[in-house]
Amino acid sequence: MAVAEKGWSTLAEAESYFADERLETTVWDALASDDIKNKALNMAYNRIYYHPDYAVPAAGSETAAQKVKLIKIQSEMANYLAVHLADEDRRKGLQAQATIDAGIVKEKYDRDKLDDVPIPPIVEAMLEEEGFMATSAFGVTDIDRDEDESADYDATD
Repeated sequence: MAVAEKGWSTLAEAESYFADERLETTVWDALASDDIKNKALNMAYNRIYYHPDYAVPAAGSETAAQKVKLIKIQSEMANYLAVHLADEDRRKGLQAQATIDAGIVKEKYDRDKLDDVPIPPIVEAMLEEEGFMATSAFGVTDIDRDEDESADYDATD
């Protein structure tokens, strides 16, 4: 059974992006099948769509201009996953086991980054450029009193 296409980009659109706009495509080109490529694209969509730092439109609700950018973003994220997911999984596994040092390779793991979901810089830059940053629902502002009465004054008298 073929892997369904999810997200903003179809496999054909991603292939076109890699053929026309991305210089290094060795890992993407070497993926074993269209199903594996679709899995990478689907995982890329999910990582971006559900990432707490970004507010992107659901697939099918984006504008035509957004779709052009989101195809590139999803394709870049899929390529990142194809290149780095296995290493990322290993490192997150070590962090989950409370490892902070790997002596042989001299890697250090930050405990505070265990829950971070990696997004490559190019994807992050494109998401920010398009204004897809999530906004906080909490804000703080200064309040000034514009009256002569003290805070103890009872205005109900």
